[in-house]
Amino acid sequence: MTGPKFPRRTLVCLCVLAFACVPNVLAQSDSIHEVEVYLRARSASVNGVNVRLIRQSGMMPVANTFSNQDGRIKFTGLLPGEYVVETSESDKFEATATRVTVRPIEFTEPKPTSVSVYIDLPARKGPEQAAPGVVLADVDLKVPDAALKRYRKGMEALRAGNRDDATEEFKAAVNAYPQYYAARLELGRQLRAQLLFDEAEAALRPLGEIAPKRAEPRIEYAIVLLALKRPKEAAGQLRKALELEETNWVTHLHLGWALLETEPAEAERYFRRALELDERKAAQAHLSLARLAYAKGQRQDSIRHLEAYLTLAPDAPDAPAVRQLARQLRRSDK
Repeated sequence: MTGPKFPRRTLVCLCVLAFACVPNVLAQSDSIHEVEVYLRARSASVNGVNVRLIRQSGMMPVANTFSNQDGRIKFTGLLPGEYVVETSESDKFEATATRVTVRPIEFTEPKPTSVSVYIDLPARKGPEQAAPGVVLADVDLKVPDAALKRYRKGMEALRAGNRDDATEEFKAAVNAYPQYYAARLELGRQLRAQLLFDEAEAALRPLGEIAPKRAEPRIEYAIVLLALKRPKEAAGQLRKALELEETNWVTHLHLGWALLETEPAEAERYFRRALELDERKAAQAHLSLARLAYAKGQRQDSIRHLEAYLTLAPDAPDAPAVRQLARQLRRSDK
C-alpha cells in the first residue's frame, strides 16, 4: 500500500500513530495525576479486594493492589488519558470494570489532577464459591498446596506494592505446578507490565493448552506476541479468541493491528468491528483507519477518523500530534 499523491512524511506519521499498541516507555514529565478509588458494599467487608488500574491504550496494566478495610485506594504518578479500574471476582463479589478519564485542567501546562471513583461491588450470586483466582470452573481443580501457598504469597506481595517479590512468587507457583492457570496468567501480566516480553511469552504460551476454552489467555498472549513483533502468530491467537468470544472489542482492535501490514482490508474490518462494540474504549482504531484511508488516497476519510479520535480522546498523550497531523491534511487539501 502506498500513497504517492501525498507527502511521505504524513504517511510516516500515520504509521507511527497507528501502531500505538506497541508498548513503550512514556515520558514522565506529566506523571503527576492520581485516581482515588472508593469501594462500597452493602453487607460485606470490602477488605482484600484485588483492584487493578489499566491504561486503556493497549490495555496495559499500570498498578495492582488490594483494598484495606475502608475500601480506599489511591493510584498516583499517572499520565493524562483513559484508564479502566478493574476489581477481580472473589468469593463475595462479582468482578467490575469502571472507566476513568484523567484530564488535567490545563493540558499545555499540566497541574496535578485528582479523580475520585466510587465503585459499588455487586454481591456474588450462588451459594458455592471458591477462593478468588484459585479454583476455576474448568481449570485449577488440583492445585497442590505448595503451589497454592506461593500464589497466595504473590498476591499478598502485590497488595503490598512489591511487584518484584510478587513476580518471584508467581514463578515459584508455576514451577511447583506448571498447569496452574491463575498463576501463569498473573505471572504473564506482571512480566508484560515490566516490559519483559520474552519471559511473558514463555509464561503465557502453555495457557492455550491448559485452558483451550478461555479467550482471555489468548488475548494476553497475543498482546505479548505483538510487542515481540510476531504479528502472524498474534493474529492466529486472536482469531481463536474470537471463536470463543466474538464481542470483545480488545480482540478485534489487536487483530486489526496484527493484520495492518499484511492484510489491510481484513484489518479495516476488525477495526470497524471494535468501534461498533465500544467506540470510546477502541478509539485508537480511528488512527489505524486514518492511515488506511490515507494510503488509499481517501484524504477526507483520513481527516474524519483523526477528528473522531480527538473527539473521543481529546487529552490522550498523542492528541497534540494527531491535531497537528489533521491540520496538515486540511491545509494540503485546500
